[in-house]
Parts: sequence; structure tokens; C-alpha cells
Amino acid sequence: MKKENVIKSCYSSLRNVTPLEFDCGKICKGKCCGGDGKTGMLLYPGEENLIDPEIEIIKNENGDSFAVCNGSCDRNKRPLACRIYPLFPVIKKDEAGEYIEVELDPRADCPLTSGEYKITRRFAKGVKRVGRYLLLNDETNVFYRELSDEIQEYIVLKKFFKK
Repeated sequence: MKKENVIKSCYSSLRNVTPLEFDCGKICKGKCCGGDGKTGMLLYPGEENLIDPEIEIIKNENGDSFAVCNGSCDRNKRPLACRIYPLFPVIKKDEAGEYIEVELDPRADCPLTSGEYKITRRFAKGVKRVGRYLLLNDETNVFYRELSDEIQEYIVLKKFFKK
């Protein structure tokens, strides 16, 4: 499957679901919908031409692309990282093989990660489907696996420093 089609499938799986049953941006005044030249949402392979053209795209020194939001965009054309926030579908392994487990993204600076709010089951299932779709293309697969490994390292470090 082409990487653009993988991303479109990811978008589709999250089209009608949100983290809460109401606009969670009302809790924090849309904190996640802002950015500057140093902060943004990581873009997945094949995504640059699918997002809202009003969203600025910057590249870091490693060549990774980031979407920098000005506070509003066409929600149907927002990046995948925005759509799954504040969750992440982590690839895990056990004796039976690989599986995907949805985790709170340890990088997220979001009130929903405090435990005070219950993220909807439908949203979590949609994020899990995103993980499955990202495995369907060689480029998105490699990118996703590297990002999943990085997220798992964050989770371990966060637990270590909480002690």
C-alpha cells in the first residue's frame, strides 16, 4: 500500500472519534493547537501534501518534518500526530509475538494525561487501528517502529524518574 494511502486510512479510522465526548480544547484553551519554529507535530511519511496548506511545515537538522500550527486549522486536514494526541500506539513484544498497546504519550503536555479525564474507548481503539495501518507500508513501518521504540524509552525514563 502506498504511504499516502496508509496515512489516509489512519485519518479515516479517526474521522468520527475524539479523546473525550466534548471538545477537549476547552479544558486547556487549545494548548496543543499552538506552536512556533521550535515546536510542532511530527509528520509521518507521505503526510506533507495531505495536511492543511495553511499549516507551516519545518524540517529539523535530521530532516524530519514538523507541522507548526497557528492555533486553528481545518480539522479534517490536521496531521496524524494531532489526531492521535495525547495517545500513541506502541509496538510491544512478548513470547507470542508483536502486539500494539495504546499508551498515554509521555511527551504530551496535556490535561488528559493527568488521569482526571477518561479518554473514550472508541478513540483508543481508533488509535490502535492507526498502529496497524502504519505497518502496511515499508516506509511508514520503519518510521513508526523507530518512533514506537523512542516512545517506549520515554515511558521507561518517566517511570524511573518518578521513583
